[in-house]
Amino acid sequence: MDQLMLRRAVDEEFAVTGADAPPWPDPHPDGAVRDAEYSRCLDPGKYRILAARTEAWIRALTRLELGRAEPVADPVAIWRREPGVTVGGAVRVRPVRAGAVPLVFGFSAIDQVPKTVLVLGAGDPAVALETVPDCGCDACDDGSAGLLEMVDDTVLAVVTGSFVHVDAGRGGEIVGVGDSWSARDWDADRPSVEEALAAARAGRSPHAVVRGSAWG
Repeated sequence: MDQLMLRRAVDEEFAVTGADAPPWPDPHPDGAVRDAEYSRCLDPGKYRILAARTEAWIRALTRLELGRAEPVADPVAIWRREPGVTVGGAVRVRPVRAGAVPLVFGFSAIDQVPKTVLVLGAGDPAVALETVPDCGCDACDDGSAGLLEMVDDTVLAVVTGSFVHVDAGRGGEIVGVGDSWSARDWDADRPSVEEALAAARAGRSPHAVVRGSAWG
C-alpha cells in the first residue's frame, strides 16, 4: 500500500469535506489554563472537524477501491464492549481485501451537538480503539492539529494492519497503534504490556485479540 498516495487522497477530499470546519490553534500556547475552563465547552461545534476528516477518509478509501462504506443500522449494538460514550450514529467501512478487518467511525455529542465526538473502532463486532477528543472541555483543548493527527494515525493503523486490540477481561485491555500503545486496568500480575502485545501479534495470546492484515 502506498501510504503517501493514501494520505494525499485524504487531504484532497478534506479540502472539500472540511471547507466549513476550520482548524484552530492551541488556545493555551503558554500552558496557562483558567479554572473556569474546566467542565465547559463554549464552542462544541468546532469539533465537527472530526466528522469532516472522517468523511474525507471514507471518500478516499472508497475512491481508491480499498473499502466499501455502509451506514450502521444499530450504532449501539455493533460494539463488543460499550465504548464509554453514547454512540448516536456510525459508518462501517468494509475492506475489499480478505483477512483485513472493518473500520468503524462512531459519532457522539458534546453538549448535544451531534458529530462532535468520534469513536474509532475495528472489527465486527467492533472494539473501540480511540475516542477523539477524550475530553472536550476548554481546559483540555490544545488545538485541532493533534486531534486530526490522532484520527489519521488510528485509521492508518487499521488500514495498514499495524493495530492490535487485546481484551483480557475484568476491564483490562491494550490498544496498540503502530509503535505506540495505551492500556487500561492492566493488572500487575499479568505479563507486561509489551509482552502481551508481542504475544498477540504472534498469535500466542491467551486473551481475546482483534487484529487484521493490510487493506491493500
